[in-house]
Amino acid sequence: MLKIPLLNTLVQVLGKMVTILISLVVTGVLTRKLGSEVYGQYILITSAFILLDSLADFGTKIMAVKMASEDEKRRETIWIQAGWLRIMLSSVAFGLGLLFVGWFPGLETIRLEALVALVMIWFTSVAGSLEIVWQTKMEMGRKVLVEVLYPSIFLGMLWWMTTEINLLWVFGSYLVARIISLGLGLIQERKLLGKIVKADKKIVWEILKNSWPMGVYLLIFTGYDRAVDSLMIERMLGTREVAWYGLSYKIYSSLLQPVYFYVSSIFPLLSSKMKEKAKLFKWSALIIGSGATLAMIFTYTQAPWMIRVLGGEEFGASVGILRILIVAMVFAYYNHLIGFTLISKGKQKEMLKLGLVVMLFNISANLVLIPIYGVYGAAGVTGLTEMLSLGLMGGKLWKITR
Repeated sequence: MLKIPLLNTLVQVLGKMVTILISLVVTGVLTRKLGSEVYGQYILITSAFILLDSLADFGTKIMAVKMASEDEKRRETIWIQAGWLRIMLSSVAFGLGLLFVGWFPGLETIRLEALVALVMIWFTSVAGSLEIVWQTKMEMGRKVLVEVLYPSIFLGMLWWMTTEINLLWVFGSYLVARIISLGLGLIQERKLLGKIVKADKKIVWEILKNSWPMGVYLLIFTGYDRAVDSLMIERMLGTREVAWYGLSYKIYSSLLQPVYFYVSSIFPLLSSKMKEKAKLFKWSALIIGSGATLAMIFTYTQAPWMIRVLGGEEFGASVGILRILIVAMVFAYYNHLIGFTLISKGKQKEMLKLGLVVMLFNISANLVLIPIYGVYGAAGVTGLTEMLSLGLMGGKLWKITR
């Protein structure tokens, strides 16, 4: 039962270890070459655009995998039509992104850099469409190959660039690296590309109708998880504080990757007609709990060393932020499992309602605590938010399974 999910998880974890290693080297170079002020601008742009990526996805990746896992006869049709839907959603997200770049005061001096970064939304969407195919077929090794190649190409370009770099060079190079790595992914699925037909309004609408509750939930989650705190910190405290928080959050989000890989690997099984779902959930909870404990102990003890290597003395404040965030990590690990389980049971509308409650709490708490405790307050709010989310989603899952 767990053999294939664990194998997929192992492949992804090993690949992510390579990716994280590359990412750590890249981060160490960027923090030093850009400085805390410009690195803060880099974090501000990437954090804000993650919200646009969520709009371009709008829950279609998760729901298309669920639908394709439940209906093998229409599997390829669902893959292709989900791809068309994602292109349409990307167009909407790109348009809103243009408005944001032109309006947000924090981007006034870096609008060109933000526009280059915004173009990435199209290629991220295509990469997500490929992931739908690979996740349904439980062939995550292909995804890992593409995702390792992407930062590797960027690192090669960064290594080759011996002169000073700026933010425009960084986003331009990331764009080139994404295009090249994505080309490899498309080659792997060239047979499916040959079967592409025009968009079918009926099937596209069916996917959208199934996806929209999850899509709104992901927008809410991404908003309070990544975008809101960075934007608030920039407005209330400044760009340098965004850099301190962003470096700690980068480590925190990397620590969440293994549980995401594992849960995404078992998601097709949770969505299928398999009889031993309860047993799968219990074993998964045990595996996730063990992983969270080890990650928390390691990160807490090694936080000073990690921050010193990645950012240097200028980022000393990030140590305390990271130690607060790893408390949030424990709750986030279980939120992944419970959240995907609720989705597999078709409870995305209920998750949307819970997400609204969590978002209101997060925004209110940030407005109160950031002015008082600064970036440490923002990190504390992340922990409280994950704890509230776990309580609400856990209660809902217990209610429908008792």
